[in-house]
Amino acid sequence: MATLAVLGAGSWGTALALLLARNGHAVRLWGHDPAQVARLATERENAAFLPGVTLPGCIAPGADLAAACAGAAMVLVVVPSHAFVATLDALAALAQPPAALAWATKGLEPRTGRFLHEVARERLGSRPLAVVSGPNFAREVARGLPT
Repeated sequence: MATLAVLGAGSWGTALALLLARNGHAVRLWGHDPAQVARLATERENAAFLPGVTLPGCIAPGADLAAACAGAAMVLVVVPSHAFVATLDALAALAQPPAALAWATKGLEPRTGRFLHEVARERLGSRPLAVVSGPNFAREVARGLPT
């Protein structure tokens, strides 16, 4: 299967990384906090957000955005809406920005009130973009429960 990058190591990002890993993908889970990411890598658990859920070996936590995205078939952005623009700008500045991008960020861009797809198109141009949406809870997804 493909190598995918999940940007955002909170509850929802970790839950989606787990779902992708269970479906056979190698996942690079990026977090902005090097200390938190180091704990994820050594403890193999996101104890702060999803205690008791083990990260399989095919999830590689890291704090280097370029390394997380390098060669990934797709990048899934799962950061809070207040960090969405900064994350997109960091992606656009990479030497090899991702070819395809999806996001599971909820809400509007807080500073302007714009829809996230408008911001993404403005920041990233014509590359393929998608949105992951639906009624669900990170703990249920992380535990493999139907949502």
